[in-house]
Amino acid sequence: MSRHAPIHYFVCSENLDDLHINDVTKNHTIVEYFDSEDVVDLAKFAEIVKSKPDCVQKHFIVYKDNEFRAVETDNVENTFVFSLSLENRTVLRLTTGKATIDTFIEEEKNVEDEYANPERQPGFKLRDAKGEIVPDGVTFDLEIIRDPDDYEELSEEEDAEYDEDDRGSKDWVAVNDYMNDGEEDHIFGQPQYGESFECETINGIVYLKCGDGYLYINNDSYTADIFIGEKVPAKDQRLQIHYAKDGNICLTGWGDRNYVTCYWIKCSYGAIGFGGPGMMKLRLVW
Repeated sequence: MSRHAPIHYFVCSENLDDLHINDVTKNHTIVEYFDSEDVVDLAKFAEIVKSKPDCVQKHFIVYKDNEFRAVETDNVENTFVFSLSLENRTVLRLTTGKATIDTFIEEEKNVEDEYANPERQPGFKLRDAKGEIVPDGVTFDLEIIRDPDDYEELSEEEDAEYDEDDRGSKDWVAVNDYMNDGEEDHIFGQPQYGESFECETINGIVYLKCGDGYLYINNDSYTADIFIGEKVPAKDQRLQIHYAKDGNICLTGWGDRNYVTCYWIKCSYGAIGFGGPGMMKLRLVW
């Protein structure tokens, strides 16, 4: 049983399928529905929350059309919009009191200067952190450089699943081939072991591969995952590789400024995709 009070979700009835597919309300929550034709009355929602003293009083969540909105109960004009890929971490920080809406807004401002340069670098080559070129067809593993704060934001129940040795282990990019909801396999983070990857250069463009499949973005998907498919990705599906200051790599969409992120739902599962500030840094191990 969670030690935190439940947070109140107000969910559009037309988006019920999203709840089931993405398990949106698996966190400690109270859920109330509203019709799609109804005006989203945040002040009304705030009064409902105040009438339920056993739930989180400072904030509530509105979910409609694949968009989450965290709202401050005492000032409903103060809101923060976030995507599915940040849902677990954002809600957990609100319910535990480790963050407020102002915290999230300030964090977004602080990372503005860290957005990627979308311009493609001519003659780009994939290199490891030491600057050595990684040839096409040579396999390597992708280690996720995890922020220590990611551990601190997990609940006691989630922390209990792993001992200190597991906490100190390295984290790797792996392939999820069993929770794809009818879509192609996608990548995620997990401790101790991952998949082998390689690169392939086609017409001067470096693509990341896993086996015979190419890593790509599906803009038509209801998730923000990075998928693996048989075809060479079209321009709007490509991933673009960038180098962090420490020589490790990070990813964006092609010509995009927003980094791929990894948020740790629990110690054993990091969801990789788009949707918020920060970046996922990867170390090539070969």
